[in-house]
Amino acid sequence: MRLSQTRLLIAGGAAGALVLGGGVVYAAAGSTTHDAGKVSAQSPAGPAIVSKDFGSGMSAQANFDPSKMKLKPMPEPAAQAGGMQADAADAKALSLDGSLPENTPDALAAQGNVTAASSTAKVWSRHGKAPARTIGRLVATDDGRTGYYCTATIITSHNKSTVWTAGHCVHKGQGGNSGFYRYYGFQPDYNKGKSLGTWYLDKIRVMAPWANNRDLRYDFAAFTVKKHGKTAIQSVTGAQGVSFGYKHRTYKFTSFGYPDHAMPSGKHLGIEQLWYCSGTSFASKYPSGALGMWCSMGPGASGGPWLYGMKSNGIGRVSGVNSTHMTKTLQMNSPYLGSAAIKLYKAIQG
Repeated sequence: MRLSQTRLLIAGGAAGALVLGGGVVYAAAGSTTHDAGKVSAQSPAGPAIVSKDFGSGMSAQANFDPSKMKLKPMPEPAAQAGGMQADAADAKALSLDGSLPENTPDALAAQGNVTAASSTAKVWSRHGKAPARTIGRLVATDDGRTGYYCTATIITSHNKSTVWTAGHCVHKGQGGNSGFYRYYGFQPDYNKGKSLGTWYLDKIRVMAPWANNRDLRYDFAAFTVKKHGKTAIQSVTGAQGVSFGYKHRTYKFTSFGYPDHAMPSGKHLGIEQLWYCSGTSFASKYPSGALGMWCSMGPGASGGPWLYGMKSNGIGRVSGVNSTHMTKTLQMNSPYLGSAAIKLYKAIQG
């Protein structure tokens, strides 16, 4: 079943888009094959994972400068609806606390919190500290001149280099290991041209149902970034915790992103600032088993976190990711982060 004209995906992964009947935007097929990734075999433990490793060299990715590129939000991917994830009912929980940057002074720890629900996106102005410090703009490009951007979040990990985002922010949703972009750069705490530097990607992991079939039930991804000298990104930014394998659908969340415009109004917001919404989630069928919340953030916010239990220091737990948005209402959706998400999280640690 295809999505009807009443809903539209926040962002996608192909280099172009094709408008078909019913008001749905479908991504054009990508044709460029890039560095070979590794595709794991299907296993009884659930869907396979599709991988891309960049190796030890920096020169290939360092050929592009996001500040000099023409950027726009990711084009919308083709949509595929379906039932629950095959192993959703058997999901085991994974719950880990986040952390502030190393040697954090009290001034950075005193962040303040979001207390009032807001479905209308608002600018998050408190930079230099969590949560903004742990969230950034992800840029993907094939030619180093024009590119697309999404949102991504540093999450707690043993390697201190793991970042979480939407699957369509790093992979075009078809072609398996040929569906990745050529260059990527992540800019944490991005705000009006300033950030904590550009961190080039080291490894990317996505679920095979997304990489082969644009299956939105698996529209999430993880990647690691290379160190700056001997310093891992988590030491600089801190990290959000994670909470995967939750059993219910009603939780209080704060979602963040870098939207280009609001949905469904189309009001221009720009790509230079971090925005947020807050409210209570609900069960969504887009796709089945998903979470929904009311939020006006549109394209560009894709990949941004749904933070549960955010404390006054700006640290919470990622339990969802901006994936799709309805075209005629404020409903934004996240895929279910259960056993498949836990598998992906463990895979990126290797």
